[in-house]
Amino acid sequence: MAANENERFDQFAAVLSIELLERTKKSMELLAPEQQPCSILPFIQTPSFVEFYQELVRVGILPVVLSRRPVRAIIGDVDWAREGREYLLTVLDDRSNAVFTAWEYAWDSLWDERKVGQDGGSGTQSRQKKGFFSALFGRKREEKVGRGGNEGGEGGVMAGLHIMLTELAEKRGFLPLFHDDVRILKALPRLKPGRVAQAWKEISQYHHQEFYLPEPEQAKPGVTSDCLQKWHYNLPDKIGEFLVLKAAVDLEHVNKPFIAKYIRQSARTQEEAEKGMPYLSVYWKSMRNPALLAERHTL
Repeated sequence: MAANENERFDQFAAVLSIELLERTKKSMELLAPEQQPCSILPFIQTPSFVEFYQELVRVGILPVVLSRRPVRAIIGDVDWAREGREYLLTVLDDRSNAVFTAWEYAWDSLWDERKVGQDGGSGTQSRQKKGFFSALFGRKREEKVGRGGNEGGEGGVMAGLHIMLTELAEKRGFLPLFHDDVRILKALPRLKPGRVAQAWKEISQYHHQEFYLPEPEQAKPGVTSDCLQKWHYNLPDKIGEFLVLKAAVDLEHVNKPFIAKYIRQSARTQEEAEKGMPYLSVYWKSMRNPALLAERHTL
């Protein structure tokens, strides 16, 4: 009986791992621009982060998810090898399901730095997480001791994922993460890749209709911006902003003046824009003015 339970758990873990990893990877790939950006992109749109993220989830997040009792209760008597994915999808369609709750708990538990002590109920788990961080980020023992005293000793400090990923950004070539970006990472498995694909297809179509069709067939001015606004505010937190940034890289007429106007229409002040659309605001500052490019081309 125990052997059967272990086998069923392993099958469940494999199905869950594949579904979450493929779903999140596909969404990030759809958000990544195809053309060459003019400056460093946010983490979620950078291929090097996508690769790293897969390993991070595999060794740091999924073990925490699978350790949660409500998640293990899902296993039941399902034949996971044959019908596991179909059953799992019905579970994940419930917005309050145990998997997403455990996923969010895992990110929250790893995001911030924390005190680490040898005593107490969480001591073993904390030491395991320290080993995970050390292996994944290649941090040396001396670095961790320098941050907070004796490694594993009473009162030591373990760096959280936010600090680790920010340090990694320079090496991997993506922008440092804002502290509340954990909301993006937590929301990723709830985001269905098909919805991102649908949004980008619609944005691209309106861009073509507004700027490339012969005049009698052209869409009215502003439909591209309207479409971007629609998806910006109907997709989960920051995902719409990343799509606007993708458009700024991949779509010819979503240029610097276009983005400047878009930001003005979406926020009442510069401070509000930088707070509400921080990554888009950063990228806009690095974009070149098309008028200057045209003058340079005629010389």
